[in-house]
Amino acid sequence: MIFWSTAIFLASLTGAQPAVSHSASPRIGLTSCHVHGVKEELRCGVYDVFENRRIHKGRRLPLKIVLIPARTPHPDQGPIFYLTGGPGETATEAAADLIASGDCDEHDVILVDERGTGDGHRLDCPPLGSDDNVQGYLRAPFNPTAADACRRELERRYDLSQYSTAAFVEDLDEVRQAMGYDKINLEAGSMGTYASLMYIRRHSDHVRSAYLTSLVPLANRVPLYHAQAAQQALDELFSQCDKEAACHATHPRWRDDFSTVLASMHRGPVPTSVRHPVTGARTEVHLSEQAFADAVRVMMYSSERAREIPYLIEQAKSGDFSQFADTAIRTVRRFYAGARMGLHYAVTCNEFVKRIRPEEIEPATRGSYLGAWRVKDQMALCKAWPKTELPANYFEPFRSDVATVLVSGDTDPAAPPRWGEEVKSFMPNATHLVVPGGGHTPDNDCTRSIRRELFRIGATRALDLSCISKLRPAPFRL
Repeated sequence: MIFWSTAIFLASLTGAQPAVSHSASPRIGLTSCHVHGVKEELRCGVYDVFENRRIHKGRRLPLKIVLIPARTPHPDQGPIFYLTGGPGETATEAAADLIASGDCDEHDVILVDERGTGDGHRLDCPPLGSDDNVQGYLRAPFNPTAADACRRELERRYDLSQYSTAAFVEDLDEVRQAMGYDKINLEAGSMGTYASLMYIRRHSDHVRSAYLTSLVPLANRVPLYHAQAAQQALDELFSQCDKEAACHATHPRWRDDFSTVLASMHRGPVPTSVRHPVTGARTEVHLSEQAFADAVRVMMYSSERAREIPYLIEQAKSGDFSQFADTAIRTVRRFYAGARMGLHYAVTCNEFVKRIRPEEIEPATRGSYLGAWRVKDQMALCKAWPKTELPANYFEPFRSDVATVLVSGDTDPAAPPRWGEEVKSFMPNATHLVVPGGGHTPDNDCTRSIRRELFRIGATRALDLSCISKLRPAPFRL
């Protein structure tokens, strides 16, 4: 679920290339529009692509486009194309957040809905939970039976074998050309970094710079390493609490407390109550071991929410699971609602899960609080998912000289810093930053200033990165 000209002599010194914003007359008509949550008037349009790009006929998919105009334009630096994560998040729904981040202060920002996420091609699956079924929010996600029912329904309307990152990369490049841009800047977080890397692989000549947070390269075979990443993030959280005097004094044994609570969950679901997310009324639920473990993992996506976990574990150890379950439902309810799960299955099944061997599961999940259930469930549901035809060399390594800033959080439960180092190894003009106390896709005033400078100069060697060393994690809840 990831994420910015100087003179020619500076470009040659740093390996960057001066940007030329437009290469041809645009072929997409954008009109004034208003987007939910945004006061400003934006520009919107639609670009049709073939669902089956290989045969170039049949059903067409209307990809919605939103352009957020720069407040102080610098056309020579190129626009920012923002790629969302998931996979399955809808890019054009992120406009309000991008305006708030200041990314459009100096650059036009372009949002293009990935195939499978927007109106006319939305691969939605019914959620396991709802406000009429609060207990469903605590069911383990990636349920094979539910995914199979969703697949059968979606197959009536779509050719699910055509929804791949490879196809989206070519869709995106068609949009770039149709909008008249030569070079663009990429910004992405989480699984959006994977799509960005695949775009760079295919069309690096048209990428001026890239800013990518919480890296997911091909080597990170989602979800094989999720349990390992979640345990490492929790261990780092333990360590940071030990080093913070107030947290250590309040929760001196929370490693042991966590193990005690996990052991109690292993004996069977725990009955408790939560506040209904809409009415506020007390509602009875049962918290299972899988729901507990997944909730801890999802809470750690947010650096602030992660720092509530010692307090919530202390309450649970005393026998009061209501505060933990309450926080779990509010977190999970928001987390899984934002993804079109049909696309998530199409991409992960064909591009990641298919490369996991059964004998790898136990070593990859051994000793983790999350365990092996997530990998096994996802492998089970993927058996029936339609197969995608990918390019012959799709999984082979590549190198790129694109100027790139890579950002990782040291308590990221899904994409820890090791994957940033992996990407840096094949991108020699990349610099990798690790945010202390940062969860998934960390973003703050420091990283925003680095992002803006990257997109301004299109290079990495001249960036001022000194603010990273001054960052401190948020305090723990006591």
